[in-house]
Amino acid sequence: MNFSFLNVRHRLKEQLDIYFIVLLCFIAGMIGVFYYYYFQIMEQAYTGLVEFGMANLFFPLILSGLSIILTIISSFLLINLFCFSKDLENMLLFPIQPCDIFTSKYISNILFCYGIEIPLLFPVCIIQTEHTGDISVIITYISAIIMLPHIVTFPLTVIVTICLKIAMYLRRMRTILAVTGIGIYLAGNVIYRVATADLHMNLEQNFQSGVTQLCTPFPFYDKYICLNTGLKLFAAILSVIAVVGYYYLSNFVIGMKYAVYSRQVRLIAAKMKYHSSSKLKSYFSKECKMFFRNPVYVINGLFGIIITPFLLPLSFRVSAAAESIEQIRILVTAPEFSFYATLFALAVIVLTSSINVIASSSFSREGANLWIAKLIPYGLKQQAFVKILFAVTVSFVGIIINCLIFKLYFYYNFRQIFVIVLAGTLFTILWNMIGVFIDMKHPKLEWTNEVEAIKQNINVILSIVVCIIISAGYFLIVMKMIQRRFTPFVITGVISCSLLVLILIVCRGITLVQE
Repeated sequence: MNFSFLNVRHRLKEQLDIYFIVLLCFIAGMIGVFYYYYFQIMEQAYTGLVEFGMANLFFPLILSGLSIILTIISSFLLINLFCFSKDLENMLLFPIQPCDIFTSKYISNILFCYGIEIPLLFPVCIIQTEHTGDISVIITYISAIIMLPHIVTFPLTVIVTICLKIAMYLRRMRTILAVTGIGIYLAGNVIYRVATADLHMNLEQNFQSGVTQLCTPFPFYDKYICLNTGLKLFAAILSVIAVVGYYYLSNFVIGMKYAVYSRQVRLIAAKMKYHSSSKLKSYFSKECKMFFRNPVYVINGLFGIIITPFLLPLSFRVSAAAESIEQIRILVTAPEFSFYATLFALAVIVLTSSINVIASSSFSREGANLWIAKLIPYGLKQQAFVKILFAVTVSFVGIIINCLIFKLYFYYNFRQIFVIVLAGTLFTILWNMIGVFIDMKHPKLEWTNEVEAIKQNINVILSIVVCIIISAGYFLIVMKMIQRRFTPFVITGVISCSLLVLILIVCRGITLVQE
């Protein structure tokens, strides 16, 4: 998505700036950390199944989980490629058949699934090959990697194609029909799997047989496993023919002519009165659509907010024993350590929320359309605060996820959670206001790809650096107050009051910039 080989060639030829190199190293480091934890979890899962004598369940369980992931990702990707992408309307003007366009989108989905599947199955293949010592396991994984995306994506793409043809005749409801068709297919698949598994009887008689029957990765999986290595590779090659099959099938369904119709709207000639509340809702809705309809913004914006909170329990699960985790849970609620545990949880939220690209790229994401923001009957100051409201709303989801982890995994009490939510919300508001303030003064408006508005934006890096410096200042102040034996109530009050003062100062700065 938003990827082209010409763009890659252009990036390789031009001179890389220091900000892009630093950001690339940071992303590579984060991916390395995730990959290390993922490798450890897979190895522990395999050794655990071996201890229970169920090593044969490892491969079908991995493929079943991967098929679920690919199904969910393919569903969203197909909706984006066929419904939200505007290139379909433009490419219909060229002298090419609609089946060529639809097949190219199908191939793009397959390649994207390969990009997700290969990194996930590579360490699993290494672990199973190392423990079993059988080289044929590699052939099995290679053939499964080739087959699985086609098996998952082909029926979903056919359903979307049929729904688009129906929407062409109805001249409306293109997205609704596509989403409904995919939803019916997924629901029917789940119901059929549960109904035919006979789970209750199998789990009572043979647990392994019941789980194997329930977690079948794809149809005819048992027959596929019984094949020798040569036939497995031949079956994988045959699955690639699904591209040719979809080409002729889409040609049969779509035909030689295909048209994209928008929803019919009746224009009301009467004069409409706009209130401030309607302007707020409209602009907030516009921010949501601009952010969530672009996968680049979603992936980069939600990475630090949703993914990062899970690193803490994951690191404890991999590195600490069960007794150590129980001791940590006891210390969290102990009266003499409860406040320190609260400060630790608050520090995690403060650091994770400071790495926020939503607010610091809010005006830069407008790009060449910023002139429209200056013409609409809504001041730039109000627009800036709506962008802050949207960024705070998304960031608050990260706070809730963190608090759920602290409550359910580390057993924090509700009093500690209340303090964490209160102080964390104030920090989040301050970070987002700083990001909008920096990006409002000098937005990056000249870019050809949406990635440049975030990854190559100096405002994003500057906002993160400023937030980390302020966080370090608060850390030193709290340490000094603890050394001088200030009470927890005084420390919490000083943090909250100082945050309110900083919020008012930044708010005044945003007002002055608008003026």
